[in-house]
Amino acid sequence: MRHHVLAAVALFATTAAHALEPFAPYDQFDEKPLDPARWVEGEQVRAIRGSALQLMQRKLGVGGSDTGLTFANFNTNLTAPAVVTSLRARITVNALEVNACPSNPALGQSRARIIGTLFNVNAAPTPGSMVGDVTAQVRITRFSNSADPAGLLRVQGLALLCTSPDCSLGTTIGNVVDLGTVTTGTPTVVQYQWDKASRSIYFARDHGALAGTVGYALSDAAPPGLAFHELSTRLDLPNCMSAARVPGSVDAKFDNIAVNQSGAAR
Repeated sequence: MRHHVLAAVALFATTAAHALEPFAPYDQFDEKPLDPARWVEGEQVRAIRGSALQLMQRKLGVGGSDTGLTFANFNTNLTAPAVVTSLRARITVNALEVNACPSNPALGQSRARIIGTLFNVNAAPTPGSMVGDVTAQVRITRFSNSADPAGLLRVQGLALLCTSPDCSLGTTIGNVVDLGTVTTGTPTVVQYQWDKASRSIYFARDHGALAGTVGYALSDAAPPGLAFHELSTRLDLPNCMSAARVPGSVDAKFDNIAVNQSGAAR
């Protein structure tokens, strides 16, 4: 009887094997970047290389519309943001790609940056929501409509009042601070500092070689609804249905990180 059972199992296995499709090659990864027709995700790298943190991301905008943007953030966050009021880093943008959709007026933007929340303008912020949060950032950026020579990037300081829970919508406080230009592959030191006593946010580059201040008349008594300070890359990718999906990328390294003295104590 046992021999009959074994024979039946063997026959079933043989029949099932004959019914399966054979394997066929799918992707050998011999071309760059990842093929969006074969993979959902883009490329991302977060790693320490040569005493610096490398952040790299490459993504594609969505293809079902010719309006609006798709946003992609890739970050490394400080562990105790509530005590940090100042952040400085040396950033080297190794490579950057930004593109537009011919039928979508929304501008593409790719950047590397330092960014954080400082306070909330509301008396009772909603925990986890950025509505009413004020952020400061210094970004090394390029827009899709830039007339600058290839490889030339803008350095800008910016304070923003968030008006949506994820801060995808917001209002600029004062003017964007122009901190000059830098070329890909060239390191530059950027920083922001919050001076609550004077109701000011101070932005600088290369230890004050270029600097600017944004003042405000907002309530700053409440902590942020979502407290963070981070090293970051961000892509604004125009959605595109009338042409190919729009790619964007940034590859940057961050080193020589510093914060306010009381924020460094752990």
